[in-house]
Amino acid sequence: MGKLLNEPIRAEHDTVGRLTAYEWRGTRYAVNEVLKTYGTAPEGRVYRVRVTGAEGVAVAELGRDEDRWRIRHVFSA
Repeated sequence: MGKLLNEPIRAEHDTVGRLTAYEWRGTRYAVNEVLKTYGTAPEGRVYRVRVTGAEGVAVAELGRDEDRWRIRHVFSA
């Protein structure tokens, strides 16, 4: 089961625009892999990613609406 969060995050990108990390609740999480994306640009996109942080590896679902990012769910990996 995942936790429903829907909280804002600060996303980081590389020079070509790929999501590389995000900061949530004062902790930085490195994005290891984008597992899936869905949604369309006008309504926003959702990214399911495998991340590594202080507590280990997890799967997170991140929502993007233009330049605003939110963490939607976190699942244990």
